[in-house]
Amino acid sequence: QEAGGGAAGGETECDVLWRAVPSHVYDPGRHGFRVSSVAENVANLRRIVRLIREHVPSASIVFTLSPVPLAATFRGVSCVTANSASKAILRAAVDELL
Repeated sequence: QEAGGGAAGGETECDVLWRAVPSHVYDPGRHGFRVSSVAENVANLRRIVRLIREHVPSASIVFTLSPVPLAATFRGVSCVTANSASKAILRAAVDELL
């Protein structure tokens, strides 16, 4: 379904999937940005592993970290800095999980 096509002209959580919120629908009351912590990512990864084990106990699980750099950031730092921090947080979370 197209954005804006939901009930009363608004979209619901399942209507669209964006890599970034388009400026014409950006609502600071609804959309935000924050950097997730290592602890949050570890908790998310643990939940993912539990779900996989629950449904396919013998599944092989491989964690990878994309080498593709960020093209943009919402943070007040350069993309190089944001990219380095983002990948370091994710890498630390995987390391802690394993």
